[in-house]
Amino acid sequence: MNYTEQLVTIAYRVIGPIVVLRGAGYLIGRRVPATAEVLAKILLYLLIPVFVFLNILSSSVEGAACGTIILFSALVLLVLWGAAWGVSRLRGHDAALRGAFANTAILYNSANFAIPVMALAFSLNPADQTYAVAVQVIVAACQGLAAYTIGAYIAAAGSGPIGRATRRIVGLPYIYALLAAMALKWFGVDARTVEAAHPFWQAVVHIFSESTRYISQAYVPMALMTLGAQMACVRLVRAPLDLALSMALRLVVGPLLALALVKIMGLEGMLAQVLIIGAAGPSAVASAVVAIEFKNRPDFAASAVLLSTLGAGVTVPIVIFLVQQFIGAP
Repeated sequence: MNYTEQLVTIAYRVIGPIVVLRGAGYLIGRRVPATAEVLAKILLYLLIPVFVFLNILSSSVEGAACGTIILFSALVLLVLWGAAWGVSRLRGHDAALRGAFANTAILYNSANFAIPVMALAFSLNPADQTYAVAVQVIVAACQGLAAYTIGAYIAAAGSGPIGRATRRIVGLPYIYALLAAMALKWFGVDARTVEAAHPFWQAVVHIFSESTRYISQAYVPMALMTLGAQMACVRLVRAPLDLALSMALRLVVGPLLALALVKIMGLEGMLAQVLIIGAAGPSAVASAVVAIEFKNRPDFAASAVLLSTLGAGVTVPIVIFLVQQFIGAP
């Protein structure tokens, strides 16, 4: 199979299902405007926590790797913020647009876009798929925390009820699902350990594991339809150059920066692949959420989310292809 055929195969296998499911969500969102809010609540308070818990608990990600992932996520955030701030100053943006511009560059859709991408991109090998999803879940947790803390501060730009945004992230259940799963892994507790403790727990563990498995399986299609429904609510702002620069920072500079960081940090194999692919994701919906919360150019933020999500359909398959070709096993 030549390079062109491999690229087409990746686009077909990964982006094809994303386009179909996102398109279905978009059509439903256009028909029923409240769809996006309802789907987002189900995703946020049920599907993501269960998905996070199950994939972290069953993954082979160790404590040292978790620290590496967190450090990588922090460095990506910091360097991209510096680049976005510099570009914004050169463009002469006012404070409001500078905050929205920066957030659309540094906050990427690491959950309801990147996690399904990992599940599809590594679907040929179940072990690789589980590992890739678990790594991306940790990245998504870091990005989620950043969105409602750092992102909120940037959007607020020195004014507004910042504490409300912080309380919002503290109340999200996926944070506690992540902490619970990592704590269980730290103490070496898994389903087999609990089952061996007492015969009574066999039935309890079986019911719990089957229930979480069914819920987890609904995550990927529901996340993509939610994204499509959210896109149906967006109206584009007329700022073509600024939107193009935001997209370039997010879709091009993002993965290139990730590549540089994995080289500097000496990362290889699956971990390096997942981190680079994840950093190629489009602007996060959270960047629009904090923009709305603090009245910080929500029109620009929502437009950047929409256009970068569409653009990612072209750039992400290319990134996956290049990463799988040139970032091999250690």
